[in-house]
Amino acid sequence: MAHEYLRIFKEFSIEEVRDHLLILGDLSSDCGKCRAIGLDFNKHENCPECGAPFRYVTSRRLELHPEERFRIVRRALEKRPHWTFIDYLDFQKTLGQKKARDFFA
Repeated sequence: MAHEYLRIFKEFSIEEVRDHLLILGDLSSDCGKCRAIGLDFNKHENCPECGAPFRYVTSRRLELHPEERFRIVRRALEKRPHWTFIDYLDFQKTLGQKKARDFFA
């Protein structure tokens, strides 16, 4: 039976996601916690700079190239099936809202 990918919604702690997030780029990736750049998705399960274990992954390309959406997700989760793929725009929007609430609190 063929497996397909569907978007689902689940409640997360934004800090938990940020501190364990690997953000995929075109050529390299970066750490969501310390913003270390140039990480190799195929090689790093933990950030070499801050030591954060990655549990979540996202990609900036999802919105720029929607036709590649499920290919990007499939490729990432085939390599790291124990990670959770997060929608990049959802993450950025929620993080921005939290920063604004914290600033005005």
